[in-house]
Amino acid sequence: MNQFIVSKEIEFDAGHRVPLHESKCRNPHGHRYKVVAHVAGALHERGSATGMVMDFSDIKLALTELVHDVFDHGFIVHAEDTIMRDALECGQEWKVIVVEWTPTAEEMARAIYEILRRHIGGLVAVDVYETPTSKATYPYTGGQPA
Repeated sequence: MNQFIVSKEIEFDAGHRVPLHESKCRNPHGHRYKVVAHVAGALHERGSATGMVMDFSDIKLALTELVHDVFDHGFIVHAEDTIMRDALECGQEWKVIVVEWTPTAEEMARAIYEILRRHIGGLVAVDVYETPTSKATYPYTGGQPA
């Protein structure tokens, strides 16, 4: 049976820094992130999803609630980045998202994939675009990139 891949994307704005980076990315800065979820499967043959792998609105709902609403207009900071955490947690009511991973596009792609796979059946990959020309994909399963 033929498989299809459908994709849905969202965007959000967030700040971060890569504390161990040896160049300018160690400084606090922000991005307009784009996250794309790729779902594979056969077409439904019955019901309201006939002719679809998954309704795009179902993917959008998961992306909105589990990614956009979590990260949008926040600052993503590694739990061990005490310098940045001290600066951000100074009594202000800022949106600070403390994570257990270095906030790179690669780590973000893996973390978002792990969150979404529990909610989106057939999820095969997540792309995180840090800029319009720079993306990380997780998981990579070999072969040519999409």
